[in-house]
Amino acid sequence: MYPNLLGQKAYHHLSNDDMARIIGVSRNSFDTKMKTGRFNVKECKALCNYFNKSFYFLFATNEEVDGVSQKEN
Repeated sequence: MYPNLLGQKAYHHLSNDDMARIIGVSRNSFDTKMKTGRFNVKECKALCNYFNKSFYFLFATNEEVDGVSQKEN
C-alpha cells in the first residue's frame, strides 16, 4: 500500500517486528495497518522521525508513486 514505507523498511533491514516496535504496536497490528493503511497520527510521526522522511514521502500511495514515475519519463 505504501511503497516508499516498504522501501525504507527493506533499506534499513527491518522486520515487521521492528516496525511494530517503532510505532508501539504488536506485529499483528502492524501487519493489519499495512494492509488497511490505517495508521494514526502518533504512528505516522514515529515512522517519519525514525526514517527522517516527510509524511508525504513515506505515505505516498502506489498510484502517487506510479504517477510521479510516469511523469518523469
